[in-house]
Amino acid sequence: MANLGLNVPRAVSLRQQVTDGLRGSILSGKLRPGQKLIEREICEEMRISRTVLREALQHLEAEGMIVNAPPRGRVVANISAEEAQEIYAVRQAIEWLVVDGFSRNATELQVRQLREILHQLDSLVDPEDILAVEDEFTARLLKGSGNRVAADILSQLNNRITVLRRLSLVDELAADKRRTELHALMSAIEARSANAMMRAMRPASPAAAE
Repeated sequence: MANLGLNVPRAVSLRQQVTDGLRGSILSGKLRPGQKLIEREICEEMRISRTVLREALQHLEAEGMIVNAPPRGRVVANISAEEAQEIYAVRQAIEWLVVDGFSRNATELQVRQLREILHQLDSLVDPEDILAVEDEFTARLLKGSGNRVAADILSQLNNRITVLRRLSLVDELAADKRRTELHALMSAIEARSANAMMRAMRPASPAAAE
């Protein structure tokens, strides 16, 4: 079993610590798609009760990060190509709400900070670095959107998209397309233009959406 240590503040509930720790292990690839989650081993390593673990697993199952697959039990979700298309389609619809909210509610300082983050992408080649910057871009976008429900949904979808990246279901051409889309969105945000945002977020083929 991968190292699933708890590295979060004690002010956070134990159940939330376990949930965050397991989610982080899935997103980082320490826990691989299809891998069986053995409760006894996880409890021993994290030094937690099965009650706490099962509460955390139920939360991650609701997020779509793990699935219950009898008779094996709970395993890390393995996303199919068809499901990936559905995730990208929903992400695009929710992302429009978030970007629209950011464009209307964000301060000029928030807009400039978002542009500065996006500039970093142009010089990056390492996939891990690109992922980190895109995550920061998304986090700032969500914070300034003013739509907490849409932000929560998009955060969960982006977690599953991170898993897809780990599965190498996203090629370099698709990643370049995503970068171009982000720059188009940024320009639309700076112009505070709904029409420009609609053009930037025009539906694309799911295979190239990320």
